[in-house]
This record gives sequence, structure tokens and C-alpha cells, in this order.
Amino acid sequence: MPLLNSERLYLRPLCPGDASPAYAAWLNDPEVNRFLEIRHQHHSVESCHQFVESMNDDPVQHLFGIFLAEMDEHIGNIKIGFINSRYSTAQLSLFIGSKQAWGKGYATEAIRLATRHAFEDLGLLRVEAGCYSENLASLKAFMKSGYTVEGFFRKNVVLDGKRQGCFWLGVLKDEWQ
Repeated sequence: MPLLNSERLYLRPLCPGDASPAYAAWLNDPEVNRFLEIRHQHHSVESCHQFVESMNDDPVQHLFGIFLAEMDEHIGNIKIGFINSRYSTAQLSLFIGSKQAWGKGYATEAIRLATRHAFEDLGLLRVEAGCYSENLASLKAFMKSGYTVEGFFRKNVVLDGKRQGCFWLGVLKDEWQ
């Protein structure tokens, strides 16, 4: 898979060697994993290693690390997954694990890079994403990247012991360009 570059970031496929103690710590940090379904289990370097291997072995999943270009620093992950070749669709998900990288627009930049890759390189026609209703930073990042809210699932998940909804977003190739 190609290396995807922007002014401040690059995305590259993760390899099992990228499963570091810092990566596992992100996934176990309640602030980082608050809006991630992986928050329900404990993560180790080995479990991260196995996850990366499983993604690399699955042709309908494209897992990338998000790296700061200037410092060559891994700050999070982004995945184009559940690729449906019959309908030319996929789902995009991401997290910024490094808290020092929060609030700097990196998620928006990564979403734009991955979406461009989905349309231009993978030949997809539609990319979808979801986010919890309280995850306004994610919602804003997707909307800044050209995604449109297409639906809202009421009381769809449980967070902090309370039911809350999820936004469903999408972007079409012909409207993204």
C-alpha cells in the first residue's frame, strides 16, 4: 500500500513491529479509548501485534499508522475497513492516541488523506463513518473533511453508564472532489 502524505502527516501501513508499549498504553488509557469499542478489554503489546497482523492478513481492511512527518512520530491509527467491493463502499475509523497531538487538526488531515486514498487508489464510491454523540471533536473532523451527517441512532451505545446516540456520516466520491 502506498505512503500517503500531507503537509504535516504521513500515513503508512502498520507492521507488527509498530505494536509498542506506547501503542498499548493508548488503548488502555480511558481518555484515549473513551469513544472506542476497544475500551471494553485490556490491551498488551502482544494483542496489538496480533491485531495489526490480522488487519494485514485481511484484504478488506487497510490499517494505517498516523505519523507526524517532521518527527517521524506515531500518533494514532486510521483504518479503511469493511471494504465491500460489490458496492464500492467502506467504513473509516480512527483515533489519535498521543494526547499531545489532540486539538491540532491531525484527525481532519488524516481523514482527508485516507478518504482520498479510498476514492483515488481503491476505487471506492462511498465512505462511511460513525461517532458517539458526545464525541464532538470526531464529528467536527469528519464534517470538515467533507462528510455529511446522514443519520442518528438514538440510544445506540452505553457510555459512562448512560445510553447515548451515534451519528452516522458519509461522503460520496463525486461530492468529495
